[in-house]
Amino acid sequence: MSDSHPHAGDTSRHAAWAAAVASVLFGASVVVTRYVVPQTTPVVLAFLRYVLATICLLAVLQRAAFPVMPWRDRVQVTLLGVLFFGVFPWSFSAALTHLPSAPVALVVATMPLVTLGLSVWRGVEPWRARAVLGQGLAFVGLLMALWPSPGADTVRPAADAWLGYVEISITVLCGATYNVWSRPLLRQYDAMAVSAQSMLAGAVALAPLAVAEGLFARVGQVTPLGWAAVLFLGVCGGALAFGLWIWALRHSTPSRVAVFLALNPITAIVLGVALLGEPVTLRLALALVTVLAGIQLATRR
Repeated sequence: MSDSHPHAGDTSRHAAWAAAVASVLFGASVVVTRYVVPQTTPVVLAFLRYVLATICLLAVLQRAAFPVMPWRDRVQVTLLGVLFFGVFPWSFSAALTHLPSAPVALVVATMPLVTLGLSVWRGVEPWRARAVLGQGLAFVGLLMALWPSPGADTVRPAADAWLGYVEISITVLCGATYNVWSRPLLRQYDAMAVSAQSMLAGAVALAPLAVAEGLFARVGQVTPLGWAAVLFLGVCGGALAFGLWIWALRHSTPSRVAVFLALNPITAIVLGVALLGEPVTLRLALALVTVLAGIQLATRR
């Protein structure tokens, strides 16, 4: 995929498709993660995922993975990688130990709005009412999809639930910060090279945590089918998905890219219906339509 197109409209459409495919792969990764994570731990799995993704990108890029850049830019790429590929998965996994998955998913769904706020504050893009309305509509769709059904069993909040909200808020801030602060670097350097360096930094940051959680013992417990899942997470849900995501960030505004994150939980729900036989409800159908309408409103020029 080249970094330039003859028309801005074509570039914007390609960026939208790249963000959409990446978000669908992220959603599929959630389902795959649910399958394989009992064989490891969330941090160990994240470490293995980003190590494989980094290896894939380095194998493709080779020397081009480390272009010449000032030390200040190199440090910024490294710090952003630690945030997005190190702190982000750790805080997300930690939040799930204190909160049920539904409130975690809903807080993560605010990331497009936080991205827009940071982007406007930093002067990367102007404030657009249509973008806010579109992202708000997509968030409403996720509320419809993730809100517990009447009569469903609900989990009582733990005494340390507040810690879970702090941790998932850190997750959102890390993702939004990467979306906004990486854009100047992506416009100056090759997007895949920035991806490779960022993932490498994140994997290095996760290494001590993974070792502390018994990395070497956990690896021996993964089944052959589990390794196939890890391979999917590293290649498709890692190198390919994040490569497309970062390429989209280079060619579009942070808020237009971030709004596609709404497809992440929707994809996970749809795959649950398709693969696990979960029922299709009218609320789910309306939620999907609402999310797609919000994305269309937020990304339309």
